[in-house]
Amino acid sequence: MFQEITSKNNDQLKYLRKLSSKSFRDQENCFSIEGTKLFLEAVSNQLSFHQIFVTKEWLEINDGRASDILTRLSSNDVNVLVIKESLFPSISNLQKSEGIICILEKMSFQTRTFKSYVLLEDVQDPYNVGTIIRTADAAGIECVVTSSKTADIYNEKVLRGSMGSVFHLPIVQADSLLDFAVQLKTNRITLIGTSLSGISLWDREPISEPYAIIMGNESKGMSLEMSEQCDVLLKIPIIGKAESLNVGTAAGIVIYDIVRDFK
Repeated sequence: MFQEITSKNNDQLKYLRKLSSKSFRDQENCFSIEGTKLFLEAVSNQLSFHQIFVTKEWLEINDGRASDILTRLSSNDVNVLVIKESLFPSISNLQKSEGIICILEKMSFQTRTFKSYVLLEDVQDPYNVGTIIRTADAAGIECVVTSSKTADIYNEKVLRGSMGSVFHLPIVQADSLLDFAVQLKTNRITLIGTSLSGISLWDREPISEPYAIIMGNESKGMSLEMSEQCDVLLKIPIIGKAESLNVGTAAGIVIYDIVRDFK
């Protein structure tokens, strides 16, 4: 029923490998995901599939709902390709792959005003970006906006780190995050920055909606220009001997502390 691939030099496998490059993803407006959880999340959120690569072993293990989904997608002109398990390491980024990789069309979102944002200014570690997106999703943040120097949300490490949360809320890359923040401020959205010179979370005043929480680069923090736009600057109290916190951890603390004001 599904086409089989027996050579690692197959053109479709070559295409899939090229999607590891951001420039190629941008050119093709496509990205890839790996693993059963992300596959089911993508189906649940009605993303547009182009191709699906699976092993016979995956089909046997997932005989039932997942295989029914593949059959339905195949009948809707999605190319399902069965690949030898021995060839899977040539396309997988995992040490132990589950045996399914999908090519999807990039997501698009309508521009509108939200009550809550998280802005990521040049957060470069993909796992940090994925963690922050997952935390924002869990906390009910309505939109995430990234700078052009923030790790690409279609990077496979971001996708894995977010555990599917990239499919749950709008995530927009701004050509200029500073200009985006200025526009939010013009629309009377409170800009909340993080800084060592800020007010302790324990001493802050209540926040009112709408608001945007800004997290800066792992080593440099927020830029001076962004800091100057903020209505509020906050810091996390450090009680022990650690000099600082990982930006993913810090974002979780700040986001949930502020979300408390509305729950």
